[in-house]
Amino acid sequence: MLTNLLYGLLLCLLYPLAWLPRRVLFILSDVMYFFFYHILNYRKSVVYTNLARSFPEKSYSEVKSIAKQYYHFFADLFFENIKTLGVPAKKASAYIMFENAGLITGYTQRGQSTVWVLGHFGNWEYLNFAGLLFNLKIAYKPQHGAVDKLMKRIRTHYLKHIIIPTQHISRYMLTHQDEHASYVFIADQSPSSSSKAWTTFLHQDSLFFEGAEKLATRLNLPVFYVEMLRVARGKYKVVFTEICDDPKSLPEFEITRRFAALLEQSINRNPPYWLWSHKRWKHKLEKIKN
Repeated sequence: MLTNLLYGLLLCLLYPLAWLPRRVLFILSDVMYFFFYHILNYRKSVVYTNLARSFPEKSYSEVKSIAKQYYHFFADLFFENIKTLGVPAKKASAYIMFENAGLITGYTQRGQSTVWVLGHFGNWEYLNFAGLLFNLKIAYKPQHGAVDKLMKRIRTHYLKHIIIPTQHISRYMLTHQDEHASYVFIADQSPSSSSKAWTTFLHQDSLFFEGAEKLATRLNLPVFYVEMLRVARGKYKVVFTEICDDPKSLPEFEITRRFAALLEQSINRNPPYWLWSHKRWKHKLEKIKN
């Protein structure tokens, strides 16, 4: 009951925002940035620690500059995603474009599914727009309460069956092999300590999810890295990079290592656009070994 009440209140607050002009939303975003960075100090210690460890060659002033840009971007993300609730499907192309979609359609035209892996880089939620062009199935980790209902509303605004809980994605892929879908995994969050996919990422020993690689290998599906390049505030370009077309031919965790390397390149090119406020490095290699 309380969850539904809070969810209803959130919709009442956010739907009017979704219909405001983008220029007004970005003014609100600038206000939100000032509040989060200068007043609330939202996760500043996490952001600065992550940046300093990821870019040991950078001075404090350079780290501070990236941090401030990140908070600007973080505020933009909030309003960009709220805005999707007020964007008709026919106008989606004004917000996201695809540079080399033929890499994907080449497989789907041959009746083959694909696996997409990406990080929390750019606006990953904008892949909901891609569902208008591709048969997407996006694995997501359910949250709690009203926030979970709100995120589901945003993610299914255009297509009701585009998201699948991570605990069900394996069964879905195995039982829908004739569906010819593109399965999307946001694969850079800190996984459980039971994962064994270690690699060096941003100068640190980093543990990654194994799920996308294991499923791609089991079904022998081609795997693509998805880079969300920010062209302007609220506008993105998607670039696909094929990681492999024959997963069974690669050593264990090689797909994950290639994904991590590609994501690292994206971050190094555009540091402010990754989710630095997330506690990414929860696991330490030496502790797990012991």
